[in-house]
Amino acid sequence: MGSIDTEDFEITEADVFGELCRKNFYTFVQEFWSVIIAEDPVWNWHIEYLCDELQKYVERVAQVKDKEGNIIKRREAKLSDLLINIPPGTTKSTICTVMLPAWAWTVDPTLRILTASYSQSLSTDHALKSRDIIRSDKYRLYFDDLTIKTDQDNKTHYKNEHTGERYATSVGGTITGFHAHIIIVDDPLNAKEEASQAALETANTFMDTTLSTRKVDKAVTPTILVMQRLNENDPSGNWLSKKGKKLQHIKLPATDKGEIKPEHLKLHYVDGKLDAVRMTDEVLADLRLDLGEYGYSGQMQQDPAPEDGGIWQKWFIPVEDNVFPEPEDMTGYGSDWDTALTEKEINAASANVVSGKIGTDMYIDDFNYVYKEFPDLIAWMRTQPEPHYIEAKASGKSAKQTLVKNGITAIEVAVTGGDKVARTRMATPYAQAGRVYCRKSILDKLYNDSEQGILKFPRSKKLDV
Repeated sequence: MGSIDTEDFEITEADVFGELCRKNFYTFVQEFWSVIIAEDPVWNWHIEYLCDELQKYVERVAQVKDKEGNIIKRREAKLSDLLINIPPGTTKSTICTVMLPAWAWTVDPTLRILTASYSQSLSTDHALKSRDIIRSDKYRLYFDDLTIKTDQDNKTHYKNEHTGERYATSVGGTITGFHAHIIIVDDPLNAKEEASQAALETANTFMDTTLSTRKVDKAVTPTILVMQRLNENDPSGNWLSKKGKKLQHIKLPATDKGEIKPEHLKLHYVDGKLDAVRMTDEVLADLRLDLGEYGYSGQMQQDPAPEDGGIWQKWFIPVEDNVFPEPEDMTGYGSDWDTALTEKEINAASANVVSGKIGTDMYIDDFNYVYKEFPDLIAWMRTQPEPHYIEAKASGKSAKQTLVKNGITAIEVAVTGGDKVARTRMATPYAQAGRVYCRKSILDKLYNDSEQGILKFPRSKKLDV
């Protein structure tokens, strides 16, 4: 019987560590942390949890071959996309956008990965840090067959020797000729800037339209969105309203006063905090001062508006329906209108508030919003109490003229005091002083309606009411 050369089967320490890292993403993160980050890590529980969840997505899309090149595991259809809402400073970008692409190639070096953030400079920084890991001595020692091609080694687009690619772009940027196995969007909006309507529309269009055409296989390619909440209609809110239960949602607020998803993760909170080491009472108090109530609620608690409201808070005094004043007992009773001539819900709604006064106190009887074209809008307006006080603008002028022609009292009202936010700030002291009463049966809707609830104003989906 011939002898066997044991040198052919020599297993080195690097082989062992490499295989451990390949098999477990969290182990990889621990092992390669010091390659790109000088500070000592704080291994809070959520890091391992996120690593484990992200690993499932990579392993599902990965195609695995044996040493002879035979496929032993094919790509599988995704179960869902993944939404992660988590505060800044919790290692989210390091895990999701820097480490994950570098680790994914150790599982399947043919993976093509697309990453995007709100700015090209941030996306580039993430891609460069990933490349630093791949170029590191440790990575080459553990995974000696994984190298970046010398003829395709740009800051934002590089390839390995096995057809794997990494492409980094910005939200709203163009993506030509690249289709991904995995898409990662990390902070599609800049938290340091007020999320304008234009920025929200750009980010949502990028998520809905651009990225949907950049997949190798729509049934297979998962999209991973990681961000802190900034607005009810930010990409997270847009996803939640469209995908609903088809979406895996991980929501980790800074404290357990916020909603936690999945709920069982609350068991990991220590002293009510996501990270008791980095998020002490003092740190959170300072953040509340620095960010303000809106910023703290969105970025730290993952709710676009404070629990008790933002500009509007729970100041209105409820009145039982059976004792609510009759219209004839109030002065100035009627319908105030902000009209919009469209039936498309993506646009603004026509909204009205029915109210009157007793002395200097205001009583809100009802409020509504509808999406109707002009003829249907006029027909619906005629069902509401008159007189009609209509905001002076093009659609309002037409509505007022038509109502008057039909013998209905309609008054055009000039709007002063700036934009809706400015006018709201002018009105809040009146409500705060306890001078606004509301029919109890509509109060919850007025506060919490999913589209127009005033507690989330001006970060609600719509700003019509």
